[in-house]
Amino acid sequence: MAEPLPPQALVELYEHALDTLWRRAHLSLGEITLMAIVERVHLYGTEKYPHLAALKIETSGVHCGELRQTAAALGRALLEESLEFLVVELLRVLGTLTGEILTPGLHAELRKVQARPTDEKGGKA
Repeated sequence: MAEPLPPQALVELYEHALDTLWRRAHLSLGEITLMAIVERVHLYGTEKYPHLAALKIETSGVHCGELRQTAAALGRALLEESLEFLVVELLRVLGTLTGEILTPGLHAELRKVQARPTDEKGGKA
């Protein structure tokens, strides 16, 4: 069984997942619609997990740099729970708003997302 990812690597993995969802959904929804959806999901997420306010939503996607810097102080379980919530909620909302048309493609793209190897100090290899 693989060892759990360090907090910063966990944030990076979910940032990659969010980027994957963004790129795939952007093709169908466009920038303005997608930003509105992601901002709403982000707002809902910050109500439940206030530390998610550190995420930045821009026209290029969701950026987790600030959260990555404070990830170690949050506790791994809370961090993973909150990031998983964000991805699942985004999938749920996109599915609902598109009549599930995008869902198979989004799930297919997510299956390709993998953690990048890290060295023993927790940095990217």
